[in-house]
Amino acid sequence: MKLQGSLAEHDLPDLLQALHQRRWSGILTLTHMGVGKSLTIQEGRLVFAASSSPDDRLGELLLRRGRISLKQFVDAGKAITPGKRLGTILVEQGILLPKDLVKGVVDQTQEIIYGAFQWTEGQYRLEEGADSKESITLRISTPNIILEGIRRIESWSRILRGVGGVSAKYERAPDHLELLSSATLSIEQQSLVIALDSPTDVEGLCHDSMLSDFEACRTLWAFRVIGVVRRTDTPQVSRPASPDDDGLAFVLTQE
Repeated sequence: MKLQGSLAEHDLPDLLQALHQRRWSGILTLTHMGVGKSLTIQEGRLVFAASSSPDDRLGELLLRRGRISLKQFVDAGKAITPGKRLGTILVEQGILLPKDLVKGVVDQTQEIIYGAFQWTEGQYRLEEGADSKESITLRISTPNIILEGIRRIESWSRILRGVGGVSAKYERAPDHLELLSSATLSIEQQSLVIALDSPTDVEGLCHDSMLSDFEACRTLWAFRVIGVVRRTDTPQVSRPASPDDDGLAFVLTQE
């Protein structure tokens, strides 16, 4: 199955959740402004990511975080040869311990994925069945990745579209406890779900929440995406479909 489309029409959080629900395996390729990112997915779980952007490379990440010096970065870069990666060289030179390399690669993979959550334009393409040949992979649940990816989004207009407006009403999904078991939440985030003992609009949830209104809306959006909560009112259709609307799953059934 090969599918492709626009990120302006099908937002990444919803796309990842749809693939997670289908336990899909393959490569999700994203392109935006000349940058390409490939996300490897196994049975709905993100296990690896790569990027064509120089700023997403391992050496640059280690340098930004102060784990290597500029001299070490430059010297290791000169020693790169076909088939030998920078991380291997840093370990051979005694700059990194093997466990530090593993942590660095995991951090790099996560940052590539979370960076893609900021994209609201560009294209996506699905290639089913590709296997990852990487020895270092992520062991984070897809719901946790979606929660963290949305937590990093600062655009209020995008968050507001994600929840459907201040008058949108929500309730807990019947299987919310099972879904929450795979997510790591703060007490404040948990309280947002607990408070939904009856259908409540977004404004009311913000009023009763332990979170700030901005954070409550952002968390509610993430909960909607992963299926912890669901809308009880009928979304308005008087505007073009936004990148954050429900109903993405049908895309995956198209040839």
